[in-house]
Amino acid sequence: MNKSAIRAFGIALFLVGALLALAARFDLNIGLPTKASTNTEHVDELQKKLEQANKEIALLKEQAKQAPRETNQKTDTPKTTTKDTHKSADVPANDTAMTLQIYSGITPYIVAKKLEDGGIIDNSVEMELLLANPKYSRSLQIGSYEVNASMSLEEIAKLITGKKQ
Repeated sequence: MNKSAIRAFGIALFLVGALLALAARFDLNIGLPTKASTNTEHVDELQKKLEQANKEIALLKEQAKQAPRETNQKTDTPKTTTKDTHKSADVPANDTAMTLQIYSGITPYIVAKKLEDGGIIDNSVEMELLLANPKYSRSLQIGSYEVNASMSLEEIAKLITGKKQ
């Protein structure tokens, strides 16, 4: 073997090692077998949890169907009582509250989606556009925030960006 062939082989080994180190550092899947791809026990456990969650959802749906029937039976009281309940029903009850977790690298889209999923806001696109506004962009503060449905989009944005109200 000549010197140049040995040098080329050494360089090739160095490049392969560097590639593998970079792939491990940035969690890239370059076709190497991983533990997660052969872990069938974990998959079975997750499938059992999914089945259990689906059963709980079905049970909650049944309970939700039965709840309106019970409230209909309770409203068969005298008419004066039903008038009083209608007056209190006209006042919107925005008591939906949640704790919003902001972590490093979170995007306005994810924040808006979490708020919409939590029932705090109706339209996640509006909140996403508000957070993309230059006044709030790149200002999301890491932490936990208590938000509720009675807050306006502007109030929520000021809270999670640390801007003064």
